[in-house]
Amino acid sequence: MARGGWKMAAGMLVLPLAVAAVAGCSGGGGHPTATRSASAAKAAVVEGITPAMLKNALLTRVNGVAAAAPVSSGKYAALAQASNGKQATGRVQVTPKTCTVTATEGFDPAVLAGASAAAVTFRVASNGVSEVLIMSSDKSAATALTGLIPAGCASYKEKVGGKTITYGITEQAVTGIGKQATALNVRAVGGAPSDNLWSLIYRGKGFVGMVTVVGPNASEEAVQELGQQAYAFAAKTLA
Repeated sequence: MARGGWKMAAGMLVLPLAVAAVAGCSGGGGHPTATRSASAAKAAVVEGITPAMLKNALLTRVNGVAAAAPVSSGKYAALAQASNGKQATGRVQVTPKTCTVTATEGFDPAVLAGASAAAVTFRVASNGVSEVLIMSSDKSAATALTGLIPAGCASYKEKVGGKTITYGITEQAVTGIGKQATALNVRAVGGAPSDNLWSLIYRGKGFVGMVTVVGPNASEEAVQELGQQAYAFAAKTLA
């Protein structure tokens, strides 16, 4: 799994906010319980996929490296909640405010907020890597992935602890991965290579997947290779 030609240099690990957030989430939050109604339990399954199956469909190794922490699971909104602020470094002020979430996730997270999801993170040399799988119907997935970068968010600013950093965002459609895929690049203007982030968001049958690579070796080629490997394994496991 994920053992292609993607190689990374040694150095200090830098995790993007979204990656660090899912790494600290508790597991098991997305499993149906006996107290739920039959209709709620039925709604928790899409295309025969269960929350437990999502966890098993995540990659277990990237370039031969095992996950940095146990797999996290729960509702997608809960997994991504910590990305609303950088607790470790202080409160984040984003300008324009509309760029806080949607611009940096590459899709409309509100559409999938209540869906069951599973996530895993890796520490590969000097790079942070994450994978997220979200249960979704074709209609919800298509709706979530039709959103473009909001107007005015191609360039936005983050202020943390008195320091302001300007980020540039670009996105483009990708073919050959799932039913639909988009690559997203978030880069600090004038920043170090370690600030470079690439994500690939795709939709498969009954699920949406996202892989993220951040660090000096993050690139469109790297994230597309990882995305192809992640999609192939998830699609086979969830078929």
